[in-house]
Amino acid sequence: MKQKLEVTSSRPYSIFLGVGLEDLGAYLEKELGGIEHLLIVTHPRVKEHYLERLINGFSAFQCDVLVVPPGEEEKSLERLSKLTSEAVACGADRHSVVLALGGGVIGDLAGFFASVYMRGIRFVQIPTTLLAQVDSSIGGKTAVNHPSGKNLLGAFYPPLVVWTDFSTLETLPWEEVLNGLAETVKHAVLGDAALFSFLETNQQKIIDRIPEIYQELTSRSLQVKVRVVMEDEKEKGQRMLLNLGHSFGHALETEAAYQGISHGKGVSIGMIAATYLAEARGLITSAEVKRILDLVKGLGLPIQIQGKDPEILLHLMEADKKNQKGQKVLILPDKIGHALVVRDACDEEILQAWNKVIIK
Repeated sequence: MKQKLEVTSSRPYSIFLGVGLEDLGAYLEKELGGIEHLLIVTHPRVKEHYLERLINGFSAFQCDVLVVPPGEEEKSLERLSKLTSEAVACGADRHSVVLALGGGVIGDLAGFFASVYMRGIRFVQIPTTLLAQVDSSIGGKTAVNHPSGKNLLGAFYPPLVVWTDFSTLETLPWEEVLNGLAETVKHAVLGDAALFSFLETNQQKIIDRIPEIYQELTSRSLQVKVRVVMEDEKEKGQRMLLNLGHSFGHALETEAAYQGISHGKGVSIGMIAATYLAEARGLITSAEVKRILDLVKGLGLPIQIQGKDPEILLHLMEADKKNQKGQKVLILPDKIGHALVVRDACDEEILQAWNKVIIK
């Protein structure tokens, strides 16, 4: 299934779904032109499985490959500096193009590197994980982490194109699939009740990894994100809705120093905490809360975490980029398929939500 979605923004770009890695070279040569040097930033496992297929389509270009070790901790200023040194050694200049071949870490890191190298060079997103395909490769957000919080240093920097080959999901470990499913459920909860029903109906097929189901959920999940991004490119209003679960989830990731809890698991638990808070406010019915809990659990995603201090997590939420004038800004669902930006959340109710998802 080949599909093309258009993102209209300050720098419009296309999202291609169901295309082959080996076909990207012909597209770049035909549509963009003036490219001579490609700088491929990738992950060791992705390199092993897919780099050869990608490079086979690049006979017209000089290619250099920069390999980044696995782990969220690699989204750092230290790694950014190393990439810069390696790029200079490869002769990368303002006409070079960065290709982000990998998952969310690679996309965020390579995109931010492209945004600052020589004051900005072109880059392409080639997402190989479900998380990157349904979420992180879209919207132009690029960033690295800081000890004070996740993604605190970054830029809005759209790619030239997003090139998605679904066959890369075939070698993806189930734990990585879960990361993407968490974001898909999030998109359904905040913006597409029909997608939520699709996920409910097809839980077993999702667990069985039926390719057609994944293509469908990817396309529908992306449509939610693209719609929201086009309404608010720089996250000044409605785009904040895409952070449902992230205020809580990022606090968990930061507290764990990006070790031991994946982004998807953080978002899953965070989304449940936000849902409990919404229920306590009377925004969402207990019946819909149960549906969300049942779907999340049914897909094998966590709804609780053990051994955390809610006071520490509350403090870490103060570094959230959405916060305004000292107030914690949260995204809360008010029904399945719709969410609200809430600017008056108090510490007491946030702690109550944390206590519902923390196992003592």
